[in-house]
Amino acid sequence: MVFDLLPDGTTLQGAQGQYRILGVIGRGGMGAVYRGERLGDGSIWAVKEMRPPLESTPEEVAENRKLFTQEASMLRSLNHPNLPQIIDDFEQGGRPYLVMEYVQGKTLEDKQRETNAPFFQKDVINWGIQIARVLHYLHTREPAIIFRDMKPPNVMLTPDGVIKLIDFGVARTHKAHKSKDTVAMGSAGYAPPEQYGKGQTDARADIYGLGATMLHMLTNLPPVPLQTPKEGSLIRHNQSVTPEMEQVIIKAMALEREKRYQAMAELEQALEDCANGNLALPPTAQAATPQPAPASANPAPWSAPSAWPAPPAWPNQPAAQARPIPQPVPQVAPQGGPAQSPVWNPPVQPTWTPPPSPSGPICDNCGRMNKPGARFCTGCGSPIKLPVPKLVITSPRAVWEMPLLHLPCRIGRRDPVQNHHPEIDLAEHDRGIASRRHAVIQQHGDRYQLVDQGSVNGTSVNGVTMTAYQPHTLRAGDRIRIGDVEMVFSIE
Repeated sequence: MVFDLLPDGTTLQGAQGQYRILGVIGRGGMGAVYRGERLGDGSIWAVKEMRPPLESTPEEVAENRKLFTQEASMLRSLNHPNLPQIIDDFEQGGRPYLVMEYVQGKTLEDKQRETNAPFFQKDVINWGIQIARVLHYLHTREPAIIFRDMKPPNVMLTPDGVIKLIDFGVARTHKAHKSKDTVAMGSAGYAPPEQYGKGQTDARADIYGLGATMLHMLTNLPPVPLQTPKEGSLIRHNQSVTPEMEQVIIKAMALEREKRYQAMAELEQALEDCANGNLALPPTAQAATPQPAPASANPAPWSAPSAWPAPPAWPNQPAAQARPIPQPVPQVAPQGGPAQSPVWNPPVQPTWTPPPSPSGPICDNCGRMNKPGARFCTGCGSPIKLPVPKLVITSPRAVWEMPLLHLPCRIGRRDPVQNHHPEIDLAEHDRGIASRRHAVIQQHGDRYQLVDQGSVNGTSVNGVTMTAYQPHTLRAGDRIRIGDVEMVFSIE
């Protein structure tokens, strides 16, 4: 790989402004990423350049230009706190450039290389939950976006513990009813069998990749290509790993995708259950009863999680024994964070019966009105498309849409030390106004309710401050405000 990098001080003319190159962040097989300053306001951005080596064939150059352009187009269509923001893309001197959010921090690969030891399970779960949520966001786009290159080098970790997914060059949209991908891509060890050209990739390919990434973080060993880890192998390398967590990794990395988690939300819930100690191990071969309940995509009802359990103590190693198992590296919580709030036991809520719904769902096919909760039309038998509640969230930093597919939905600020990961995490989106356990959206019959969880600074709906612990029935168009963040509720 031989090519000249842009010298410091080079000025690039973009579509949205001029950018001065300040230095190189990194380089790869087909280009480089620079730290750049936008001359208009002095803000710092990452400038990605496609610059193929001189020995590249025309076919290689064309394919990589296609992937580069695809990444720019895809990122422009996305808006999520765990994805980098893109502000400009252009060409200069025959080379394409992409200007995107400059993410301070290190990749998980760099972090693993520095420590050269397994990480504690609690830290890997924290990262895994964040990754699962942003992958779920990608998978629920229309059409679905499959990342296809889930691995430690493509995950940035900021000093505040926020995950950012990077490098969308290999991602592509899912093509329904197509049996095979056009191009087989991905990274050995992190790619499932179907990604080697044997079938079309879907969301379950990213589930395999996330499982392999967590395996690497927990063992400090890269995953073996096309090999599901054996029972006991993770615990042998890292004694902070519980049997329940090991089973999550094994299931996520099943070679047959029908045996993996079938949706990213299922994997996220399994990680939550592992953290809270709610995930039961599968029965052994000798145990005939009781049979395990079928896996469900619906999360368990929410309850305030307990603090992280301390990892088990390392056993003393006799002098004659083999070298000791490497000890996981603990992560230090960032300083200056809000003080830990005491665990709150919610009072018994008063009995409340909602008024009956005035009507049921209407069939899109024949127009017939059905009973509330009907799944199929009584007139033509077509499946009923149920309305989906959602929030459009606006903060000083971003605007994004949050479908409320799984309830209850917690709103607050994450606290990895206490294993608290709210579905709507406002840690980066307000000035410290939101409490850790600020509010929750729950379903009561066919109604949706917002409950303030005794927050310090309160929650308002349509300008009226809520009473703590008193459910408020949400209606389409309601505007929820927590500090600088506004959320508009709707049902579509």
